[in-house]
Amino acid sequence: MKTLKHILFFSLLTIFSFSAAAQGSGIHPDIISSISQGNTAKLAPHLGNNVELVIDNKNDIYSKQQAIEIITDFFRKNTVIDFKILHSGAKDLSSFAIGSLKTSTGVYRVYILTRKMDGKSLIQQLRIESNNE
Repeated sequence: MKTLKHILFFSLLTIFSFSAAAQGSGIHPDIISSISQGNTAKLAPHLGNNVELVIDNKNDIYSKQQAIEIITDFFRKNTVIDFKILHSGAKDLSSFAIGSLKTSTGVYRVYILTRKMDGKSLIQQLRIESNNE
């Protein structure tokens, strides 16, 4: 009976480990940590030359420099408390992640889409939308 419990425990542990690894795949870890820290300077190297942004009342395709300014302004007004990836995946040259961003002003749903270009994954789309809960 004790052996059966051990087998069941390790089986469940293995399943959860694989599930967690799959959830973390796709988006570069530096992108996740820069959002977790509200650090635009660390995020900037991962932005494409043009980025589709949906943040507050901004909803357009912006140059990298414009995107940096908008994201910096968002993090200045909304101090990051916590960021968790809820789902992620990858197909061909694209990767995505959906997360929950808790800030000093509320909870936001974050969607990140990257595409591999010249051997580097760059953010093509970033959405930070109010979670209306």
